Amino acid sequence: ASPTRLSNFIAAATALEFPQVKVQASALGTFIHDRLKGQESPSDKHVFTPAAFVSVTPLRSVKALSLRAFYKRSFRMPTFNDLYYADMGNSKLSPERVAQYNVGILYDTVPSSGLVAAARLSADVYYNRVKDKIVAYPKGQQFRWTMLNLGVVSIKGIDVSGLITVRPLSELYLTLRAQYTFQRAIDVTNPEDNFYRHQIPYIPRNSGSVVANSQWRGWSLNYSWIYVGERYNQQENIRYNYTQPWYTSDISASYDFRLGKTGMRVLAEVNNLLSQDYAVILNSPMPKGNYRFT
Repeated sequence: ASPTRLSNFIAAATALEFPQVKVQASALGTFIHDRLKGQESPSDKHVFTPAAFVSVTPLRSVKALSLRAFYKRSFRMPTFNDLYYADMGNSKLSPERVAQYNVGILYDTVPSSGLVAAARLSADVYYNRVKDKIVAYPKGQQFRWTMLNLGVVSIKGIDVSGLITVRPLSELYLTLRAQYTFQRAIDVTNPEDNFYRHQIPYIPRNSGSVVANSQWRGWSLNYSWIYVGERYNQQENIRYNYTQPWYTSDISASYDFRLGKTGMRVLAEVNNLLSQDYAVILNSPMPKGNYRFT
């Protein structure tokens, strides 16, 4: 098809800051012109997407604590691969349009002395309404990747994350990070569909991670644990389409040093430490225990 694309963007932004309130606003104009040689070209796209952000420090005496909220509209144009790639492209794909709403709380502090070197805790509740959501997943007898639009998707979720760094010795830092997400992403396009209000393909309700890190002089030791809950590999949430949850552990060690004026790093990794069988998508098993040196 020899496609070409001309993209133009016009942006404007502003920010206001008061003693306990910060406000930001922006607007983006997107103008897309695609052309296909030898066949009818798609219509031009002209989209305006505003956004507004506000952060409030409710207590003057506790500057580490803040409340935040934002509203944002976004627009995602399908890529050339999404549209025209021979094995998976869908030339009828529509752009994705999203309205996002978010409210959250953040506590972030870096004490100047003491055992705790840094601490951060955040929680956000959000709602996204997506029109023509672009998804890719194996579909059909050969499980070839397919791009398609889901008419209207409602996404409600909670993100919670935390971090703490302690300094038991002058040059030893121990950090623990944890993150959890609950996400209910359901198809609300047509009440007559069998999959109406079902979780969309490959999106788990529950997921999370834990990362532990220690640093001493140039040495670093890391451990990470990732969990992805149960999912469905097709639009209907039935037993036949059920995909099991999975989790994996990885560990790595590194050493940073200098050769003259050049910074160097030696890194060793053990991925899937417990050598577990798991698959991120159907019929595509991931490697068992594997090693890498860099």
